Amino acid sequence: MAYSSDQELVGKILPAVVQIVALKKGMFGNASTAWTGSGTVVHPQGIILTNCHVANPRAMGMPAPNASQLAVSITGRSDEPPALTYIAEIMVQSPQLDLAVLRITRRMDGKAVGKLNLPYIPLGDSDRISLAEELMILGYPGIGGQTVTFTQGSVAGFTGNQKMRLKRAWIKTDATIAGGNSGGTAVDNNGYLVGIPTQAAAGDNIVPVDARPVVDTNRDGRVDQRDAPIAIGGFINGLRPINLAKPLLKKAGVPISGAKVQSVPMEQPAKQSPSRSKQGTGIQFSNLVFSTKMSRDGRPINAADILPAGTKTLYASFQFRNMRKGTKWRQVWTHNGKKVLDSTDSWKFGASGATTLTLSNKTGLPEGEYQLAIAVGNKIVAQGKCAIGRFVKDTDTQISGVVGNAKNRRAIEGALVIALKPNVRVMDFVKHRNKQMALTSAKTDRNGRFVFPDQLPKGQAYGLVVIARGYKDLVVESGIRIGSDAPEKAQMQAIPLQPE
Repeated sequence: MAYSSDQELVGKILPAVVQIVALKKGMFGNASTAWTGSGTVVHPQGIILTNCHVANPRAMGMPAPNASQLAVSITGRSDEPPALTYIAEIMVQSPQLDLAVLRITRRMDGKAVGKLNLPYIPLGDSDRISLAEELMILGYPGIGGQTVTFTQGSVAGFTGNQKMRLKRAWIKTDATIAGGNSGGTAVDNNGYLVGIPTQAAAGDNIVPVDARPVVDTNRDGRVDQRDAPIAIGGFINGLRPINLAKPLLKKAGVPISGAKVQSVPMEQPAKQSPSRSKQGTGIQFSNLVFSTKMSRDGRPINAADILPAGTKTLYASFQFRNMRKGTKWRQVWTHNGKKVLDSTDSWKFGASGATTLTLSNKTGLPEGEYQLAIAVGNKIVAQGKCAIGRFVKDTDTQISGVVGNAKNRRAIEGALVIALKPNVRVMDFVKHRNKQMALTSAKTDRNGRFVFPDQLPKGQAYGLVVIARGYKDLVVESGIRIGSDAPEKAQMQAIPLQPE
């Protein structure tokens, strides 16, 4: 196929570029973004090609929060952020190649997708591309803001891999690849997908030249070590050739023609559905997310739990099942613990689906922490919290640590580590199990490591509670002490748990 201009080509492939959003469940039931990446729709039925470290970082041996599901944000216009639209599952993955294939299974309202007809990008032949050939890269890198980002470069060479007997394990390119761009789209001048942006390096065990944080990629108001490093000056980045992905795509049911499909290491993840509520006849509410913008057809854009100052309307979107028309329900909004809206109404949104509640202020919602609780009858069916205008400050410290077996020092996976609010006694928390007493919490990965998602203010002491199956609970009064001169990141001493 031939295009009269680069603009025409980009316009054609743009709708097939997607953002992958890993959603995690917070302590209060709401879902928030754990990490993001990019992907490419390669089949109209919603088959998406991306990186394994985007779809399942733990399969790569990378520490990551427990994600409840993978959401897919669809690109509409180039000047607008993508909207959360679908839920996807991993069909096949290759940690060795850092590739994964996803399949869209549901809409954000929980309904099965049925037959889709999504825009997609045809597969090219990466064995036929040559030096100096022009490449176009699209995706959602952290340094590119909220909208899709386009970069351009050329083929700078190829890197092999002797262990896997590959002459083209990597395509070297001088096109920019930054965090979040991973798993995205690399096409040739004819609009064929020829590579998958994978890492800021030209191959295995290679580091980019002079990479440093120079842009506020996490939007916390400062440029520091929490921001994604960006290569300065000359650099060569790596694309996985599309031909290495074809065996995975064939396994996922995508028709492959032309180039011979070789054997590559791959695996099919165990079938899991942690994001689905247990099916039954009872009322079910799920996937509560907060955002400051909605698409015209009601899809949340840039769902997050920390939202910018000056926000005038706060949107809370969620899914529901088994509701009855006319059922009495109640929504309660609080700001910094003070009630700002308490409304009881009759249900009018249907039996099952998705809807959105709003909280607005024409002059801008005051900064601080907002909580929403939704009740049906006397039972809370959904609750969540977010913050408006809360930035990481120099007075905050990010706390991490490791939990292990006190007898053999082996790492403990899945341990829940809780930091209580200042002045909350640990025995009061143990007695009442009131989530309001907790400041933040995290679960350990397979290496026993954890990182609290919320930073802790310096100059304070916090009660520590650690819970793990098969071990005695650990409760320590003022177990976390952060001095006024503590660094921005601090690691606790190893936390030992005694087996039961």
